[in-house]
Amino acid sequence: MTASLTSNTTSAVTITDRSPSPAVQLGALVRRSLRTTARVPQLLMFSLTMPMAMLILFSQVFRSVADGPGFPAGVSYIDFLTPAMLAVTTVMAGTNAGVAAAIDHTNGLHDRFAALPMPPALPGIARTINETVFALGRAIILIVGATALGFRFHGNAVDAAAGLLVLILLAGAMSALFGRIGDRLRRPDVVQFAGMMVMMPFMFVSSAFAPLDTMPGWMRALAALNPVAHAADALRGNVLGTASMADTATALTAAVALWAVVTMFPNASRRRRRAGRPDPFAGPKPVA
Repeated sequence: MTASLTSNTTSAVTITDRSPSPAVQLGALVRRSLRTTARVPQLLMFSLTMPMAMLILFSQVFRSVADGPGFPAGVSYIDFLTPAMLAVTTVMAGTNAGVAAAIDHTNGLHDRFAALPMPPALPGIARTINETVFALGRAIILIVGATALGFRFHGNAVDAAAGLLVLILLAGAMSALFGRIGDRLRRPDVVQFAGMMVMMPFMFVSSAFAPLDTMPGWMRALAALNPVAHAADALRGNVLGTASMADTATALTAAVALWAVVTMFPNASRRRRRAGRPDPFAGPKPVA
């Protein structure tokens, strides 16, 4: 019996030693997320072309805003709008992360991840990396399309690098936020509606489509708390070549703050499981 116990203990130690590192596990999860997204060409096509469609519509519908007294002098509306649309693409990336998280709960994959010997945060980090990559892809398509509509970049290499950093951090923060919403609600259809309700204030309570000076005071006050608003202002300054270090720092701080709050916010579902109470948002367990 002693020999058998020793053999089992040695086997268990060997298995533990051979378990992949968190970095290897994260790489596998990121590849899985990228393949899953690429295997749905319809979703890939619509998610990549939606920002371009919005750019064309908004640039034509709201172009008269450039004639208003509060609009920056000497700035075309397409140059004003394109940086804001870059920020808005990060919100779209976030909604996709939320739906992906809900699908993982629906098909039982989240429970399988929970049973594996890996940090529980890795699936969410993988989704965030996946959507950040596709957010950059959307940004490239958006810039190409905006250039065809007359958009011109007036900054320098430092402005371009600063804008890219703002875009990456904001995309990560938005993906983490909506991923947490998907983990909480767990139904793709519900997450889509909830995502729209969260996405609209991020988009419109900002200077994305019109200067804040043309908006009511309460909306300007809310915009001060909106990381998308700060990102849009910083990206616009990068595009026009007028951005200051303070603008970029404010946008980066707002994105990091949102990311930190989302990461530190307690998971209500986990608290219920610890307390032995049922989760009202959890659906039926998948049949093995």
